[in-house]
Amino acid sequence: MSEERRLSYEEFVKRSIETLRSPKYKGIHSVYSGFNQAFKEYFGEDPIKITKQLADEGKIAIRPAKGGVMIYLPEDVAPSVNVSQIFEKMGISKDDPAKLTYEEFVRLAIEKLRPPKYKGIHSVYSGFNQAFKEYFGEDPIKITRQLADEGKITVRPAKGGVMIYLPEDVTPTNSAIEILKKMGLK
Repeated sequence: MSEERRLSYEEFVKRSIETLRSPKYKGIHSVYSGFNQAFKEYFGEDPIKITKQLADEGKIAIRPAKGGVMIYLPEDVAPSVNVSQIFEKMGISKDDPAKLTYEEFVRLAIEKLRPPKYKGIHSVYSGFNQAFKEYFGEDPIKITRQLADEGKITVRPAKGGVMIYLPEDVTPTNSAIEILKKMGLK
């Protein structure tokens, strides 16, 4: 009786993606799909380290997601955002000794990275989060939340991240009571 051949890391991850993804998705969530737990059970190793290594080698693609990451076959996702190109679009250099302030960086990013018909940028898909981390070495979520609390930007929930706007480009969100009052119903 011969022992069944064990899969390599790459084979295991690719087979997991192909078998665990639901029909309407191209990837799997590392936690919610059960992938991380299955990987640990099969290999007795940390899946985060191995999937990062496979992504660095271009064998899989990883994108941030709430509660973990999404794991894809490389051919099923758009290429990762190139931070150098983002800096170029913004007309800045991360090595410039005269650093922008957080607010200046966010405002510039919104103005330069938003698509022509949009007033804001998606924190993840625009590459903003990645560029912010590389420029400042800090958490963009914490800082954008702080700037929003100060009224310097407006942040709205969006699938896969948030949309970030200049406050003058969005209408304020009103409470239900305020809306009813405007309608003459309260």
